[in-house]
Amino acid sequence: MSEAATHKSGFVNIVGKPNVGKSTLMNAMVGEKLSIITSRAQTTRHRIQGILNAPEYQIIFSDTPGILDPSYKLQETMLKAARSALVDADILVYVTEAGDLPDPEDPFLKKVAGMKIPILLVINKIDTSRQDRVMQEIEAWDLQLPKAEKIPISALNNFNVEFVFQRILDYLPESPPYYPKDALTDKSERFIAGEMIREKILLQY
Repeated sequence: MSEAATHKSGFVNIVGKPNVGKSTLMNAMVGEKLSIITSRAQTTRHRIQGILNAPEYQIIFSDTPGILDPSYKLQETMLKAARSALVDADILVYVTEAGDLPDPEDPFLKKVAGMKIPILLVINKIDTSRQDRVMQEIEAWDLQLPKAEKIPISALNNFNVEFVFQRILDYLPESPPYYPKDALTDKSERFIAGEMIREKILLQY
């Protein structure tokens, strides 16, 4: 079999509400700090791609701004960035957190439910809840996203992150790489440096 036929490559887009741990999860899987992390909602303002390479695969992760009802222009732009993640994904990772139940009337969630690609529903921060409550929440998500695979994790403690990564590899389509094999992100060093500075400002002020 040729290298082109056996190589896997695809776009894995990470979506969810603000502060559920999307950036923490992407950084953990890429192995580099590309998305800044603070306790402040809407820390991520752009779609940031982290590219993970191995001889047999290339995964292009995309961290997106949190989903919310926009109240000003910047939030409208951020919501557009999150919505665009539903268009070009090979695999969708929908991140929620323990204690957050689905809203049946959420239009974004309805769009996710209608997607034909593999969906991983990742319930983060389970270290802050009890197992019986997490199981009840999984049942609630089953009603809203019946085709999604539900995976409880703690991105902060790196619990079950490796399992999420393995499931991504399982679903990844066969394809040649989209980027050079030494690429880490689609963003410039200047952009990443600016984000790191912004993170420190948010943490200090």
